[in-house]
Amino acid sequence: MQERQFDSTESIHNTALGWIARFRSGSASAKDHQQFALWLAQDSRNKQAMDSMLDMWADLASVQQLYSGSPDIIRHPAANHSSWVKGAIGAAACLMLALALWPASRQPTAELLYQTALGEQQTVKLEDGSTLTLNTNSRVAVSFDEKLRALKLIKGEAFFQVAKDPERPFEVKAGSAQVTAIGTAFNIYRSNGTSNITVVEGVVKVTGLGNTPNRVAKTEILHANQQIKATSTGLKTITRANVSQQTAWQHGELIAQNMPLVELITQIERYHDIHILVSDPSIATLSVSGAFKLSELDPILQALQLSLGLKTTAVGANSIALTPAPEPR
Repeated sequence: MQERQFDSTESIHNTALGWIARFRSGSASAKDHQQFALWLAQDSRNKQAMDSMLDMWADLASVQQLYSGSPDIIRHPAANHSSWVKGAIGAAACLMLALALWPASRQPTAELLYQTALGEQQTVKLEDGSTLTLNTNSRVAVSFDEKLRALKLIKGEAFFQVAKDPERPFEVKAGSAQVTAIGTAFNIYRSNGTSNITVVEGVVKVTGLGNTPNRVAKTEILHANQQIKATSTGLKTITRANVSQQTAWQHGELIAQNMPLVELITQIERYHDIHILVSDPSIATLSVSGAFKLSELDPILQALQLSLGLKTTAVGANSIALTPAPEPR
């Protein structure tokens, strides 16, 4: 009789170990959570077994958090471990074996970091078939698992051509925005605390991050040829996008249409180790139109001199001052 009771207790603890291994793997589904709750409710010994195992392995605090929504499930560790102390060593071995043998495909892949230097561009084929293209001085972190394709645009600009996979959403976090897509193409440019999202094809969902008690998260659905800006204060209004202008950098070009001179200078400085100074207010308000080769700095400066009547003067090793050209005599 005692032997049968010990076998039953050992079986319960082994089941508890199985649940711990599953939750620690990060692969537990919503159905698993439901089945786990039913298992706990079936017998008070189940709850005691789980308490005991969690008490034994203090490093399982993260698992306890999974159950924090049900305060009666895991609150106090079992007071008496004597009924299964003889099997503790074996139980520990079972847990280590369960964690070691858990299918590798259920574990998230190691985070990969892609980055470009000043003036460099790079195209990467991701493991799911998607394509990631980084613009100058940009950095993207990529972490895929069987349920989610998670990316983060840490800085700069990137174009995402997403392979269709309805079972694994493709999510990109960029500052105060999260962009979710299944199969589409879009561009994100981060600058001065703002993320500018432009959809080239398909549909994406954009969610504002950084919620506060006074501001509820806002979500917008963007279609092809639409764009939106996300700032620390939330999402702005959806506008129509000039896709060819927004993505011209992939062809090594900068297309300006009545672009303020100061904005053009900001874009030029993204690709070259140069600082362009505009100290004269009379030229700071000028605007520029045209197509410029991003890799060629001198032709850009020459075009500005001819079209806007400016003069360039070297100031130090890596600085140029733009001033009004002197009137001809």
